[in-house]
Amino acid sequence: MKRFKISTNIDWTLIAIPLLLATSSVATLFSITSISGNSSLAIDQIVYFIIGASLYWVFAALNYRELKNYYIYLYLIGIISLVAVIFFGQSVYGSTRWINFGFTRFQPSELMKMLLIIFGASYFSRGKENTFYRVFIFLLLSAIPLVMVARQPDLGTTLTMLVIVVAIALASKLPRKILIGGVVTIIILLPIAWISLKPYQKERVVSFANPAADPLGSGYNVSQSKIAVGSGGLTGKGFGETTQSQLQFLPVAHIDFIFSGWAEATGFVGSFLMVVAFSIMIYRIFIIATVSQDEFGTIFCIGAGAMIFFQSFVNIGMNIGLMPVTGIPLPLVSYGGTSIITTAIVLGIVQSINIRHKTLKFE
Repeated sequence: MKRFKISTNIDWTLIAIPLLLATSSVATLFSITSISGNSSLAIDQIVYFIIGASLYWVFAALNYRELKNYYIYLYLIGIISLVAVIFFGQSVYGSTRWINFGFTRFQPSELMKMLLIIFGASYFSRGKENTFYRVFIFLLLSAIPLVMVARQPDLGTTLTMLVIVVAIALASKLPRKILIGGVVTIIILLPIAWISLKPYQKERVVSFANPAADPLGSGYNVSQSKIAVGSGGLTGKGFGETTQSQLQFLPVAHIDFIFSGWAEATGFVGSFLMVVAFSIMIYRIFIIATVSQDEFGTIFCIGAGAMIFFQSFVNIGMNIGLMPVTGIPLPLVSYGGTSIITTAIVLGIVQSINIRHKTLKFE
């Protein structure tokens, strides 16, 4: 009599590390708000993590291959949500990125990053030849949300989406001529991209090269962030004892510069451990890409790994003065419901791919 069993290969690093990052996020938020006594940010973050964890397991339990059947609809949902920002968006810090529902805010561009990974993985895993025309259609459809997000303006998310598109294209084993053509096109468009940047975005890039040139203006954020990181020393000042973040010398300490708040509290040791945690998680995602039994799973994992790598690398880099300030959140650490929930769903899908990387076994 034949028997069968389904592989239940759970990757525990994709459970333990997100949990550790979530804990560090909540601890840092409590720390930077301890003087003001306003713990709402940390409490909201806990709620976001509970919702994210629930959706993580929902998508881990689902067969990820089913997403291929709905990729067009998911893409259209993302586009419609970005269009809604134009008419109903709320402007914060000079950018219109959020839709305010009263009890919470929703950032469609964060959702679009995840949907773009699903769209690209589905598009290139349908068994069709990657002709120039087919690649052109993918790039055209990908360019629509990129342009919409860039006009919000949101340089950080635009760059992240661009990295996702490039990673998916590379994972899809495109012909060499098409890849070379794409690289040449990007190089040609770089001057146009620079011209289209807002004045404050250009200032951020310039201040990256020399933040001391305008320490009270465009270079203020970077200078204060580096002070916070350096003041942590080897083991940190401890949670609730930080000065840069608690006394609000550090701008947007709960989002863009939360790593500086963590570094000030935990020092070099804590900072190093967080970098190691991100490195292990990203490494595991790329490993799962290599063991996936289908092209959709492989491409999705590469897109997901590229997204988390780019965001964490740029965010930590801008906190220590190695990258320009672009407003990119640190995955699972920076405050923000949409970012946390969509990242959790992405990791849940990666977990689903890992669980199902072995086919049914019959005996």
